[in-house]
Amino acid sequence: MNVSDSYMELVNRGYSRAWNEGAQPYPALCYEIFLLDHARHKARQKELALLDAFQQRYDWQLTRRQRQGYLTSLQRGATLVLTDSAKQITWASQSFLSMTGYTPTEVLGQRPWLLQGRNTDPRTIAYIRKQLNRPQSVKADLINYRKNGEQYLCRLTIDPLHNSSGDLTHFIAVEFAVEG
Repeated sequence: MNVSDSYMELVNRGYSRAWNEGAQPYPALCYEIFLLDHARHKARQKELALLDAFQQRYDWQLTRRQRQGYLTSLQRGATLVLTDSAKQITWASQSFLSMTGYTPTEVLGQRPWLLQGRNTDPRTIAYIRKQLNRPQSVKADLINYRKNGEQYLCRLTIDPLHNSSGDLTHFIAVEFAVEG
């Protein structure tokens, strides 16, 4: 059974139930919206579970507030990017991939500067680099570029992640696109 067959089966079941209960059935588009929303919710739940798995695997020493902040940001549609201590991308959220137009294979192993272009402020980049080399958290507004070359302004927060031995293992970046 392919996706369209299972979709039609679900629609027909919904229509039959609605008619049997004496109600007006919803148009098929409503079911499609429901299915898309459900799929998006399931994907986000998988990303939340993956973030928890990363925390346990790498033994990150996050406060409850930090952990909740990352999870809330992810639930609200912020982009999250995880890099190793050498600043190479090891994971990117689906919202990051959707916003930038890149695929996982195009970003994994790359450095985040692949998002920078001619209007990216070099002073801001120098400031970010300086903070991360310490390693300290950093917040900045930055012009980044999508795969198609379109620029966007983003509000960026990057935190170093340490394990229980105090070793720097990763950096996590939370990014919101700023309208304007």
